[in-house]
Amino acid sequence: MDVKRLVLVAGIAVTLALAVGCDNSIQGQANPATNPGQEQPTTAGSPTSSPSDGGGGGQGSGLPVNNPCQLVSSDTLSQLSVTAQPTTEMVGTAHVCNMNSADFAMGVAIRTDVGLDGFNSSGGTVHDTTVGSHQAKQEVDNTGSCVIGIGVSAMSRVDITVTGDGTTDPCPTATKLASLVEPKLP
Repeated sequence: MDVKRLVLVAGIAVTLALAVGCDNSIQGQANPATNPGQEQPTTAGSPTSSPSDGGGGGQGSGLPVNNPCQLVSSDTLSQLSVTAQPTTEMVGTAHVCNMNSADFAMGVAIRTDVGLDGFNSSGGTVHDTTVGSHQAKQEVDNTGSCVIGIGVSAMSRVDITVTGDGTTDPCPTATKLASLVEPKLP
């Protein structure tokens, strides 16, 4: 089980590292969000957006940024055969909800600094797809994890990562988890 968790964290870290890249095109002052529903002060000339306008702005566009496990209901945990309480952690700039079943390590990561256009390959082939009413991208990365990025706004997305033991295809479980999380997305 610890090996699956290590591979899941490595897969998420590789995905996030490739997605971040080196881009200095956005200028302004970063302000931490103290209340996800509250606009942050800005300085003259800096870009502004609110959580509901889909403009990104680091607010998460209505996502439960500081508690990604809110996207995973007890019914979802039951359908995925998760018996232990999920845990949260930061991986790069993403807030991640981690959970395990007997066969898979799973993660739901909220990204508020990059949208679906920033979903980069981690050694596999990226395919465009749809999850519910949201555009998405899917890849089996070089760690054997199945990653589905669900676009929420131009600057936010939710990444679903499922890692198995190497003998079972993780993508059907990733697709199921994505379809269970998607209705909760703005």
